[in-house]
Amino acid sequence: MNTLTPITDRKQAGFTLVELAVVMIIIGLLIGGVLKGQELIANAQIVATASAVKGIDAATTTFRDTFAAMPGDMRNANTRLSNCTATPCFTPVTASYGNGRVDSVKILVAPANENLSFFPQLAAADLISGVNAVTGAAGNAWGANFPEAPIGGGFHAAYHAGGALGVVPAAPGARPGHYLLLNNNPGAAPSGSTAPLSALEAARLDRKLDDGNSRTGTVFPLESACNVASLYPESNTGVSCHLIIRFQN
Repeated sequence: MNTLTPITDRKQAGFTLVELAVVMIIIGLLIGGVLKGQELIANAQIVATASAVKGIDAATTTFRDTFAAMPGDMRNANTRLSNCTATPCFTPVTASYGNGRVDSVKILVAPANENLSFFPQLAAADLISGVNAVTGAAGNAWGANFPEAPIGGGFHAAYHAGGALGVVPAAPGARPGHYLLLNNNPGAAPSGSTAPLSALEAARLDRKLDDGNSRTGTVFPLESACNVASLYPESNTGVSCHLIIRFQN
């Protein structure tokens, strides 16, 4: 009597443990690569935004050295700068023009007059790019009258006379001087729904530009939720922050 030997169909065989291990390793490497890539992009945005702040500061210094005037505060910008004969680059003279401060309105108020002319005048002097001045409501856009920030949102500029500002209380208060507001609502006052940064992003940008302390130095948040015992709540992904950044120290 002949004994039949069953033939195993290799096509129906499952993966071996070795093969499964190899697949899991490949999947892990792919996930790790994606996460690492996201981290590299996030870090690049922080670095680029810090560089943009420093670029605005340097451009302002050059403007002041060249024209003996603060951008936005220049009395006769229409005759001293090319392509600056109409609003928002040039606004008819008001009492505050020529005092060396961009102080038509405060930093936490929608830009107007000098504040609205600040970036267009820097652009008219060929000191910054990414600003194409537009009259009217259409100018309230990043890339129009206000420069966009690499991390998202963009910048407003204004003078602060001293005292309470953002999370900094009246005593000791924020030093008098010019400040940038990293906002997410172009041409408008900041609001909680328009905060451009997470607490982690705000903290990393603060460390790049200043001391990393949310209540001291030249960089600090607007919202109290972004300040916990003088630190940013970096693990709280639900917190959104505006940053206030002093320049022209």
